Amino acid sequence: MKSSLRRRLRRRQSISKSTLTLIAIAGVASVMSFTNPNNNAYVDYAANQLTSEIQNAVCRGPQLPQGRWWEDVSKLTATTCKSGLTTGLALQSSKIKDIIALSTERQNFFIFSIYTTKVPGYNFRTIGAFGNFLTIQK
Repeated sequence: MKSSLRRRLRRRQSISKSTLTLIAIAGVASVMSFTNPNNNAYVDYAANQLTSEIQNAVCRGPQLPQGRWWEDVSKLTATTCKSGLTTGLALQSSKIKDIIALSTERQNFFIFSIYTTKVPGYNFRTIGAFGNFLTIQK
């Protein structure tokens, strides 16, 4: 009799463990589905990423001779370039966002999304989950 009681208790424990596991998985999945970022959030993120990529590509400091003075000139040139580009790109941000929105394909898996953006010179693949983005391919 004791052994049958033990078996029943073990069976209840295993059922309750699996039930708790399923509840936990369902809870995480529901949180992920509610925090799956939408297209507008992605377009904002991608515009910032693309702007940063453009600045880094265009505003690399020139290769100048060694020395402190030349290093300062190089930093000043790069900073001035980035500042000017930031202003220009900020004025064009709505156009940049429109281009990204038209060039992006979203695969919505409900608990996360994969965004693929193809603009001339750049291809981005980004995962959106928990309200955040992670670019996995540039």
